[in-house]
Amino acid sequence: MIFENVKEVDVSAVNGKVEIEGWENDHAEVSYTVHGDARVEINRRGGGKLVIKEKPKKRFFNMLGKSGWAEIIVKVPRNVPVIASSVNGGEIRARNVSFEKVSTVNGRIEVEDCKAGEISNVNGRVKAHLALAKSLKASSVNGPMEVEIEELEGNAKISTVNGSITLSLSDFCDARIRTSRVNGGAVTFEGTDPENPVIGTGEFEVKVSTVNGNIVVRRIYYPLFFAHPARKVEGGE
Repeated sequence: MIFENVKEVDVSAVNGKVEIEGWENDHAEVSYTVHGDARVEINRRGGGKLVIKEKPKKRFFNMLGKSGWAEIIVKVPRNVPVIASSVNGGEIRARNVSFEKVSTVNGRIEVEDCKAGEISNVNGRVKAHLALAKSLKASSVNGPMEVEIEELEGNAKISTVNGSITLSLSDFCDARIRTSRVNGGAVTFEGTDPENPVIGTGEFEVKVSTVNGNIVVRRIYYPLFFAHPARKVEGGE
């Protein structure tokens, strides 16, 4: 199914899997496969909002029983803002997407080359490679987080309860890193001074905190021939 003039996308799943891809086309495309007793509802709302919902049939005496699920694939113009969520064992995977918020409960988040404002997870894992982070807030309860950021345009707050954090920041991030932990756990810095962990100008504050978990902060160096879109190498085209 093809949808023109989409300005915003909101996709939610209960038991199912969601895959989202940002592309260069100016329209959105949605496809899905239903397994068992479930359905997918797609609605257009005023202002160009596209709403996609997976709705498994609820079992009698078991309102969250897995009676069915759906695999949902969404292709959306790259700069259109997206909100995505899943619960009850769902999974979200994405590439080249501009997220306002992505969240799971009892599931997994795996995104690559995305933009994000908020990432939230309960009882699962997060693996996020962000091309750009604007005022990022990322949190996890009962699960580890792996976050890699190529470029910052605002402050960031990354936290876990009962889970470890591995944060990788590129040499293009102007970050001043502050860490805190409760109930033990180790803090390790790779590529920055532990006494003064600053990358670039240190313009943006990055707070990293855990309760019952370890923290690893890594600085990533790109080779000189790497053509970063915002910071071209001196003398390059």
